[in-house]
Amino acid sequence: MARGITTAAAVGGIISVLIVAGIAGLAYFQFDVAPKVFTSTTASTIPSVTCPSAACVNVTIPSGAGTPPTGYSAGQKTQSGFSPDTITVVIGKNNTVYFVNNDAGVHTATSDTAGAFDTGNIQPGSTAQITLTTPGTYTYHCIYHAWMQATIIVKSA
Repeated sequence: MARGITTAAAVGGIISVLIVAGIAGLAYFQFDVAPKVFTSTTASTIPSVTCPSAACVNVTIPSGAGTPPTGYSAGQKTQSGFSPDTITVVIGKNNTVYFVNNDAGVHTATSDTAGAFDTGNIQPGSTAQITLTTPGTYTYHCIYHAWMQATIIVKSA
């Protein structure tokens, strides 16, 4: 019987050590690792990325795009936050648009025409691309920042 109590005590001790080690590991991650890994990237450390081929056009989301322009009023139409704010592409030549987020915040490029295109979230330092195959003029915006608006003109080959 004494042996059974010793085994139970040993198992209990091992479980206690594992719990303490788990808590210590979580604390280490939360207070040492996570702040280094998940800290927001500043715009100055975001790499400059460009379109990988001649068949596309770059549109940059510059540093500071997440801040409204001076004098901006809600609902106002602007051409702010995407650079350049108007581009023309030709189907079959350069009709892939490559969005490069050089800002410290998350952005999107979402067509004002329902279902035409939506990049989804573009994380800081990341890119997204769309390929347009129907001629027309497409206005678009960032769903998070109403002042970020721009235009893509798509021409036939």
